Amino acid sequence: MPAALLTADEYALVDAVAALATTTVCPAARVVLAQGRLFTPAPWPRSGTPRRGAPGRCHRNALRVARLLPGVYVEGYALTAEGAVRAHAWCATADGTVLDPAWSEGVARAYLGVPMAPEFVLAFQQRTLTKTRFRGVLDKDVQVRDAGRIFQAGVPLYGRLDVGRIPPDPIHGRLPAGVLSHHHRHAGQPARPRVRRSQF
Repeated sequence: MPAALLTADEYALVDAVAALATTTVCPAARVVLAQGRLFTPAPWPRSGTPRRGAPGRCHRNALRVARLLPGVYVEGYALTAEGAVRAHAWCATADGTVLDPAWSEGVARAYLGVPMAPEFVLAFQQRTLTKTRFRGVLDKDVQVRDAGRIFQAGVPLYGRLDVGRIPPDPIHGRLPAGVLSHHHRHAGQPARPRVRRSQF
């Protein structure tokens, strides 16, 4: 989708993640800003998909559904109907449509995250010993134990999937030194929603 056709909610979400990456110590936001894609919210399909999971376990639910479909596991941020930006995980179909097994329809208005292969996430769980308490690839506590590899260099190419839409660049010159390079072009400045750091 061309940048001109992005929704106001998508612009607002990109700008809010850029603010997190530049005004707070939030390495996950830097990775999502550099490697993330936009995903289209959609209602949960009535048939042909696994059951949704319990609320509050978005990472585990997303990985389970992505493996069963097969689908794409995505970690990043969502803009809620109340205008808050929350760290979140979901899965998506090959065309970039969101399948959110943790939130009901209408909870989120826009999604921005890094699409990953479920096999990569499973290998990450095994390497970091986080299978039983999985809180995501971009979890700061896990990255501290894993020497912060993903926070330093991003999700490796072999772990990412080419799904979703490339977002517009945030404001030129706002990213501080050390932020992963971004390959998109500036497309405008939306109003900022309020940002919440809670994951669920």
